[in-house]
Amino acid sequence: GDKSLEVSSSSSSSSSSSRRCLCSSFFDAAAADVGSITTTTSSSSSDSDFDADDHVLTTRSYSSAPSTSTNNNNTVVAPRRARRQRRIGRRRFSAIISRATQTTPIHPTDEPVDYTSLGNTATRQLQVQPQKTTSTTTKSKTTKVKTSKNGNGHGSTKNKFLQNKTKQRSVPFFVMLPLDAVTNDNKLANPHALQAGARALKASGVHGVTVDLWWGIVERDEPRKYNFSAYLALAKLMEAEGLELSVALSFHTCGCNVGDSCSIPLPRWVEEACEKDPDLMYTDENGHRSGEYLSLGADLVPALGGRTPVECYADLANAFRRAFRKYLGRVITEVSVGLGPAGELRYPSYPEPLWTFPGVGAFQCYDTYMVANLRAAAYTVGKPEWRHGGPHDGGGYNARPEETGFFDETYGRYDTDYGRFFTAWYAQALVAHADRVVKAVRSSFAPEDGVTLSIKVPGVHWWAGTRARAAETTAGLHASGRPVNDGIYEDIISMCQRTGTRFIFTCLEMSDDEQPCHAGCAPEALLRRVTRAAWTRNVSIGAENALPRYDPIAHERIVARMYGECLGATEPPEGWRLSNFTFLRMSEAMFRTENWKRFSSFVRQAAEPPKAEALKSADDLADESGADSGSLKQQEELAESAYAGWVSSPFV
Repeated sequence: GDKSLEVSSSSSSSSSSSRRCLCSSFFDAAAADVGSITTTTSSSSSDSDFDADDHVLTTRSYSSAPSTSTNNNNTVVAPRRARRQRRIGRRRFSAIISRATQTTPIHPTDEPVDYTSLGNTATRQLQVQPQKTTSTTTKSKTTKVKTSKNGNGHGSTKNKFLQNKTKQRSVPFFVMLPLDAVTNDNKLANPHALQAGARALKASGVHGVTVDLWWGIVERDEPRKYNFSAYLALAKLMEAEGLELSVALSFHTCGCNVGDSCSIPLPRWVEEACEKDPDLMYTDENGHRSGEYLSLGADLVPALGGRTPVECYADLANAFRRAFRKYLGRVITEVSVGLGPAGELRYPSYPEPLWTFPGVGAFQCYDTYMVANLRAAAYTVGKPEWRHGGPHDGGGYNARPEETGFFDETYGRYDTDYGRFFTAWYAQALVAHADRVVKAVRSSFAPEDGVTLSIKVPGVHWWAGTRARAAETTAGLHASGRPVNDGIYEDIISMCQRTGTRFIFTCLEMSDDEQPCHAGCAPEALLRRVTRAAWTRNVSIGAENALPRYDPIAHERIVARMYGECLGATEPPEGWRLSNFTFLRMSEAMFRTENWKRFSSFVRQAAEPPKAEALKSADDLADESGADSGSLKQQEELAESAYAGWVSSPFV
């Protein structure tokens, strides 16, 4: 017989059932697993190809009888034709594997892509896929990229990713607007300062700005009554100044996280629903309820005037699309989907003022809906004693790992059967939540809108250098027992691959040697891990800085990582870069004279791949780029005007 690749049905079944134990009626997608694939030797050969829905290899077997054989229609096929079918199958499979293991994957374009028209999962993963053919006699030794007009391509002779691979070498540079750029009364907080700041940013070379579109502002008083007036005015302002606008759909509150300078609540009618049913909010072991973001346990509970939270998110996205239709694809090119506190995909495990750095945080799984799901998962695996809640010895918000029974490096229960079960359930519920919300929001947009969806994942770097990874675990970003390079981050990035969503990661500016040695911090390894995972899966990845920095050391580090240093390779793949970078954030401090000189120098340096030497001063860069002193003088005057606007009428 011939050697072939077959699906190990028994292994796939056991793997799927073990993961399925983590599911319930609330988290139907939390346990998706593709099973395992093994190479065996058999008496029959198979023509293998990627299955579009299951992400696994499916096999079509042909009989190896010497006299006759059958095809898929159960008709007799001559032996010579059967051998030809087997050869074609092996060639097609080899072509797929060679592309999957190539050392330099094609990086996605910044332009929005109609992922539904890219065909099956293999096409989205590999970007270049040989065209399938129904003829068994056609040879497939061609290196040309083919697409079809039947839903598997764009109807052109070149793949869209290839067409745009080198269209733009520089990384688009965005600046985040103040959190209260739009007030609780749905008005622009400081139009003069915003306009002056936008002009200064445009003159310095900034690509666009990012703004939070607050659920508690646009749908404040009544369900389904939206008021986007202030945000429409902002879009018009940015269009006039020649800047793009990236919009973050913020379904959380403002005021409970590091750097929150204002207070913006959830819509009033949502708060009233939470008063009637407090279990709509995340709850810790001590009964403290977090009002930052609705519990993912209630995602499918129709507790908001007959609608579920996921339906509310999708309805707002749909209303946004209708209101901003004329700006989509021109001014607004990216929409970020808020998935948790601070708009990030995580549990509210380290809220201020309950938490201080570097505490491990607290599990948020004690509301009725989360406990019901945990109970179902525990009974499924035959461990009803695990049904009551999270670990009783997880410490507290400000505990250190060695002070807890669960996260202790030597005797901690995180590495027991119970620890592996609970942390896997806890984290996979978060991934399933992201998948549900992203799909619901994506259904509100059409490919012709020209908008890229993105999600933000925080860089929880403290205790990331330890085995237990306590802070990431309580935030839902780590599960015990998972391999280092095949954990929850990889699951999230795979979800982004399936849904055609950009992955945004924070802490781009951080360095290990800048962190306190007693906190087990590892921001560099964390950044390297997620960028490599996104690169190998061909997922578009952007980044932000976690804290405002105006020193050249941080700027130099950011520029290097924007163009591949974050991958950790000696030589990054040719042409690799981040999809965009967002600087945190526009403020009065940015436009102070010394800070502005450093920032504008940073923007110009980021416009091209870094050179061996360190960042130069603004004057040196102007001499090299041909910019005259008049241009720099104009930028300084615009910055002074913006600073004056902040001083005369501050945002906060």
